[in-house]
Amino acid sequence: MQTKNHNMLGAMLIIVATLSLTLKDSADKYLIQHGYHPIQMVFFRFAIPFLCMLIFMPKQTKTAIFATNGKLILRAGLFLVCAITSVIALKYIPLEMYIIIVQMGSIAYMLGGTFFFKETLTPIKIIATLLGFAGVVIVINPTNISGLQWIYLLPLLIAIANSGYNLITKTIDSKISLLSVLINSFFILGSISSLLLLVQPQMWKTPTLEALPYFITIPIVTIVSQLCLIKAMNIAEASHVAPFFYFQIVFSCIFGYWLFDELPTYHTLGGGLFIVIAGLLITYSNYRPTKKSYSQRILTWMNLTSFNQCGLFLSSRSSSNKRMLEVYTYNKYLK
Repeated sequence: MQTKNHNMLGAMLIIVATLSLTLKDSADKYLIQHGYHPIQMVFFRFAIPFLCMLIFMPKQTKTAIFATNGKLILRAGLFLVCAITSVIALKYIPLEMYIIIVQMGSIAYMLGGTFFFKETLTPIKIIATLLGFAGVVIVINPTNISGLQWIYLLPLLIAIANSGYNLITKTIDSKISLLSVLINSFFILGSISSLLLLVQPQMWKTPTLEALPYFITIPIVTIVSQLCLIKAMNIAEASHVAPFFYFQIVFSCIFGYWLFDELPTYHTLGGGLFIVIAGLLITYSNYRPTKKSYSQRILTWMNLTSFNQCGLFLSSRSSSNKRMLEVYTYNKYLK
């Protein structure tokens, strides 16, 4: 009964997290369409949360800053590619179409693990890959009157870059706590965006009263989504809550229509269904319903949730597990 209640709470937290991530993407889309520079949005997304960590977690933040090395810089660079590319893509692509295509991140992560870490590519995963790519082709619909436009490939670039920094995370020295990895990324990206705004002040546009709520939304929902995902990872079974990540597609359809007058087409919905099925196949092919230790269960979570665009970190409750377990999954999504 307790497990059932935990799974239910975990599912609710995932829904809140996906709602938060969709709000962030919606805010990005509104701001880029109203003439605000992507770097300004990157500043609000990373620099402000870093300042919060500096205030409330000064010791851990200092440790994270001094942990900076080549791999962390490369990882942050890929993260920056995702952040900027996502904002540019949202300027031209309907919100729900963007969210659907980015879900291909789970497939890109799986293929990256196969090529770089010699992980097994099972028949189910091959079928999932084919379904996923078929779904993308259906969503893009290159046979329409305007043909295939390069802008629709940007979400795929985001999925690939997202998988890249997730794979780099697996190679980082175990002496560096994964909490430090999280804070370090915010430090690097916040510093880069701050420096660019100082060097190129024309990138900064003073927010209007109408735009200010959207800017405030970005750091708030980033923190909320992380807290919800962390708690869900702590209490719930991965196989139970993984399907609830696809609520982000539902939320993107709602906000796309409400804020931007965007209606999903049959191609978008049909292709999205293919991509969802592909993601679920990968999820359940990675999950084995056997009794696992806490750390093993979290590692399974890291595999199953790697396609989300947000940073996750988790403190081990076992005295024998001294490391912080964390995975970056960017919409979105940190995207």
